[in-house]
Formats: sequence, C-alpha cells, structure tokens
Amino acid sequence: MDSYERHCRLLARAYPLRYRQTRGEELIGTLLDLAEPQQTRPTLRDSLDVVRGGIALRLRERPPLWHWALYRLFHKRLPYAYRWWARDDLLGSCYLGRQCAAVLLVTSPLWAFIGLMPIELAYTVISWPLSRMLGFLPQRSLRLYQLKRHEFDLDLQGNSP
Repeated sequence: MDSYERHCRLLARAYPLRYRQTRGEELIGTLLDLAEPQQTRPTLRDSLDVVRGGIALRLRERPPLWHWALYRLFHKRLPYAYRWWARDDLLGSCYLGRQCAAVLLVTSPLWAFIGLMPIELAYTVISWPLSRMLGFLPQRSLRLYQLKRHEFDLDLQGNSP
C-alpha cells in the first residue's frame, strides 16, 4: 500500500465502519482515480469533501437527543430508523466509556451541590452513578442484550445494511 492509498484510508475513517465495509473500496477507488502521478496525498479539497461527507452521514444517522438519552441511560430500544446507529455504537470500541460518560454528564449538576446536601442524599448522588457504571462492567452481556433488542443476530452474521 503506497502513501497515497494510506492517506485515503485514513480519510475514509470519517465514515462509520459499516459504510466503509460496504462502500469503502468504492470510495478509495474514486480517490485513487483522482490522483495525479507521483501525488503522495489527496488534495485539500478532496480531503475536506471526504471528511465532510463522513461527518454529515454520522450526524444524519444520529438519533434525536431524547431517544439517545433514553437509550444511553435506561437502555431503551431506539426507533427502527436508528437501529444501524445503535449497532455501530454497541460494536464500537469505547462503548463502556460512552455509557459511563453519559451517566456522569447527567449527574454532574448534582456534584456541584454535594457539600450542601443532607448526608443521605449525598450518598445517593454518589452511589447511583457508581452503581450504574459498575453495572456496565459485564458489557458483553449488555451489548448482546441490546443487539437482540434492536433485532440483530447475536452472532452478527448477515447483519449488513
């Protein structure tokens, strides 16, 4: 793999993994066809177009905030239109980190007032996020549960868009 193709593959990472799996070679082939002889990287304009397209696709497929919050905090099923986004999220490498960050984000306003609270309430404010985060530790079973709820095979065979 030459330097130009390596740069193209790096740019293609702006798109979700499933998009790269199904259409990635077509995207790379188009960028390779645009290349001038002895060009070591795509032009700035081509690079920005690829990154803009990837970001636009990711934003277009993202669920609305209220659906995302219910999915992230209470493991509710997303509407069918967002099931591929859910699959990408569940199979992503930082799933546990995203779950913990969402819990901390929601409880963060309470942390500012923890010194002013009665001790019982302070324990609740501290223990709820910790118990939620520790509950995410068996993340394989949580991932499989969520994949099943979004109607994906647990063995992930035949689950292509």
